[in-house]
Amino acid sequence: MRKLALLLAPALAAGAALLYFAPRDARQLPPPTENRLDEDAERRNRSLRRQWIEEMHRAAPGVDWRSVERRNGAERQRERNEAVRARFPLWTELGSRNLSGRMHAAALSPSGDSLYGGSSRGGVWKASLNGEGWRPLGNNLYGGAHGIAVAAGEPEIVTAITDDGLVHYTEDGGATWIVPSGPEPDLESCKRVLRDPGSPERVYLLTRKDPTSSKLWVSEDGGKTYARIARLGPSPGDIWIDRVSGGDLHLLMGDRLLRSADAGATWDTLGFLPIASPTNVVLTGSEAGAPTLYAAATSGGGWELYRSTDGGLTWTHRHEIHDFWETLSASIVDPDLVVFAGVEMWRSTDGGASFAKVNDWQDYYGDPLTKLHADFPGTECAWADGGEIFYISTDGGLYRSDDGIATVTNISLEYLGVSQYYSTLTSANDPSLILAGSQDQGYQRSTGEAIGAWRDFDQLWSGDYGHLTSTSGRHDRVYSVYPGFVLVQKGEADPALSSVDFPAGESYPWMPFILADPLDSSAFYFCATRLHRYQVRTHTTSTVSTQDFTENGGSYLTALGVSPVDPDDRIAATNTGVVWTSTDGGDTWLVSPDNGPSAHYFYGTAIAFSPIDADVAFLGGSGYGGPAVYRTDDGGTTWSPASDGLPSTLVFSLAFEGPAGGALYAACEAGPYRRDPATGAWEAIGGAEAPLTTFWSVEAVPAASVMRFGTYGRGIWDYDTSVETEVASAGASAPPGAERALASFPNPFNASVTIHFRLEQGGPFTLAIFNAAGERVRLLDSGTLPAGEHEATWDGRSDAGRDAASGVYTARLESAGRAAVRRMVLAR
Repeated sequence: MRKLALLLAPALAAGAALLYFAPRDARQLPPPTENRLDEDAERRNRSLRRQWIEEMHRAAPGVDWRSVERRNGAERQRERNEAVRARFPLWTELGSRNLSGRMHAAALSPSGDSLYGGSSRGGVWKASLNGEGWRPLGNNLYGGAHGIAVAAGEPEIVTAITDDGLVHYTEDGGATWIVPSGPEPDLESCKRVLRDPGSPERVYLLTRKDPTSSKLWVSEDGGKTYARIARLGPSPGDIWIDRVSGGDLHLLMGDRLLRSADAGATWDTLGFLPIASPTNVVLTGSEAGAPTLYAAATSGGGWELYRSTDGGLTWTHRHEIHDFWETLSASIVDPDLVVFAGVEMWRSTDGGASFAKVNDWQDYYGDPLTKLHADFPGTECAWADGGEIFYISTDGGLYRSDDGIATVTNISLEYLGVSQYYSTLTSANDPSLILAGSQDQGYQRSTGEAIGAWRDFDQLWSGDYGHLTSTSGRHDRVYSVYPGFVLVQKGEADPALSSVDFPAGESYPWMPFILADPLDSSAFYFCATRLHRYQVRTHTTSTVSTQDFTENGGSYLTALGVSPVDPDDRIAATNTGVVWTSTDGGDTWLVSPDNGPSAHYFYGTAIAFSPIDADVAFLGGSGYGGPAVYRTDDGGTTWSPASDGLPSTLVFSLAFEGPAGGALYAACEAGPYRRDPATGAWEAIGGAEAPLTTFWSVEAVPAASVMRFGTYGRGIWDYDTSVETEVASAGASAPPGAERALASFPNPFNASVTIHFRLEQGGPFTLAIFNAAGERVRLLDSGTLPAGEHEATWDGRSDAGRDAASGVYTARLESAGRAAVRRMVLAR
């Protein structure tokens, strides 16, 4: 997460600064924007982001929320392994097509003709060595892929590990992911996974069960089963092997370097690092030399870099590392070329004696093709086609370098869909116009025509943005929060951006909650120890009331909701689950006398008022010590659990299906869920199509008959709600268990689409196509048909014979007093 440097003339009152963007080529990212941060802000914000995420996952004493979510993920993964993909897809991936998120690792296939990439929470991807044709192998993989090894097989056996101890392999191209046998369950971390190039089915794995029990494992069947070959105990460790020929395995255990020439059956001690009792170590090497080895080590303070030119027998100190996220890599052919990285990447051509920055993080925004993005989780050097290739993982995608990182090329500018989103806001005027707040890829706006169903996005301002909110649902005035200020967008077609400082002297989380005033588009509410209201026209901030929300044990407000039926009715929640209510527009507040949530270690994150009943609302939050969702039927006076069907999880966002109510949807740490209004039970809706990752935001897009979800690792996805509402549109309701009356295939489609429909009884019917604005485009069929299955084909033309434009369309079937609708995407 970085902010760009641009000097702005001091201008507007109350600390607001206005920045206008001139029209530009939609294929280019904008130039550097505003900087409000010092050079160390990224390191601080990285820590503060983690604290904020930890705080939201409030749990009862003794409950480890990560372990809970790992069990949730394992169960969902098991279900996915057994699931059969629906004939007619309910989920559509939107992108971003051109802006990637955090990548962690890269590995080549044993044949050297394919590239695999591991992402933070978006699974494993595969492409050519140049990044052409990215496709996911990891939609069924929980937890991401922070390390990868690829063993020989038909298809290849891919092992994915995570920093927090998950290990899986796939031997069917990612359709199923399996936990290998050998390593203990519930690992604390996985440090490294490596394939032996000299033995295509041999894989090494370094794990830690707890702080006193690290172990090294070997697999001789591509990563399906492992045998232990070394115990490290409490010593930190790392491994390295020749990346071209394989063979000898090097193990750095504390300050001692060992070598095995027989896959771990026996070990020889080579030498010792000149550092006492290191608490963490990282090992890499260059095949050039004896080989030439590099080690980074720390004893709890800063990191130091050491070098051995005699294969590990002797070591010398080379450099004090100042910017390090445990990313260290050396050239295969040049023993003096070594790089380390943290917020930025540093390169040495003299064996680590001195380092130069590859490029400033700001440079990326003017040239994303050839300048590195900030933040480096990993870097690998591989051998292919007779030469070395560096693959550099960043928070903005994956890069390739063929000249020892003298120059780089971004190979993730198309179809590497691993963006991490906190929030989306779709224009009520146009369901294809989307604003998105991301982690580390800025404040984004969809641009251009859809490419298939995928959308390109422009990054308008860099940084982390969340809680996008608008009074009207349009983009004429939109507010979003960055950790330090509120971003204000004015204008939908040609937006101008300004920023507003947070209230002084206040306490709030890292990314505080904001909400557009439902009665005044030029104002928004800011949640802190008090509720503040900022008026954009006058550039003034005022407290809404004198209420101090730290009373009754809260630290600050974390959620606010306003009834669309009666805007005077409001509900707010704190980080400790204390619920407040107001019936006079926020002038006065009362603590809910039935404060059930606060008794269950609850952190309030989301409030959804019923769109048709001012007394009904739902409150979502952390459910690791009790229910994750509560319901009130009396405006917030009393609350009852409403989590039937939900696992123990954190609910990030809640949204009703539309202005008429309908189903309630939740975006959760454990995935996407839907609450049936008839039964009151939640059901998982990810099926076998949606990615197995964290779902952070959800919003209704009625014009497209979808719920739009923002995920934290796999971009933006649409869920087709027409399946849920297909028989209610004409005033009748479906009988329980009714099968689907209308479906289409393929979807998205290009030239034509086949529409399958079923009539419960014979008689008159009409089948028509409507655009996103609700206008009829084509009367496809009508007349009288017998009961049963039927089909019709739409060739993408209007009644006048003209080609319909790319976009979202709805097929609507009416018969016997009922209607069924089906959303379709035309992608020319």
